[in-house]
Amino acid sequence: MQKIKFIIILLLTSIVFYSYGSNKPQNKFDYDKFKAEKIAFFTNALELTPDEAAVFWPVYNEYEKKKWELSQEPRIMDEKFLKGIDKMTEEECIEFTRKYSSFQQKDADINKEYNEKFLKVLPARKVVKLYITEINFREHLLRKYRDYGRFNNNNNF
Repeated sequence: MQKIKFIIILLLTSIVFYSYGSNKPQNKFDYDKFKAEKIAFFTNALELTPDEAAVFWPVYNEYEKKKWELSQEPRIMDEKFLKGIDKMTEEECIEFTRKYSSFQQKDADINKEYNEKFLKVLPARKVVKLYITEINFREHLLRKYRDYGRFNNNNNF
């Protein structure tokens, strides 16, 4: 499950970066629009009251920032190692596996830390809904991207 979650996150990150890196102004990724859509999606799905939203969003934004920063580590590792994996020595492969598993541990530590923080600002039922909502939002983005490509010739997000 952790691998699937990681792959989905990397896929979505790649989609976002690909669309953001486009030089065509009409296809430029609008982060503010994306963020507003995500806030509306989550607020609605979690049925957040104004008081809950006021304490939830700062914690969630902090969580998202830490996850984003952490997600950059394997991307750098991927670029460095995967291009030349056949030329790597046994020691380099061991180093790579240790760094990769270290990344997985850091990810788990962030999830554990923020689970406790979420439980302090939301009822447990809404924290469970939060995890489901994250999956549903990723699926929503994938459907949106797929549908956009179907109706647009240039396939940019």
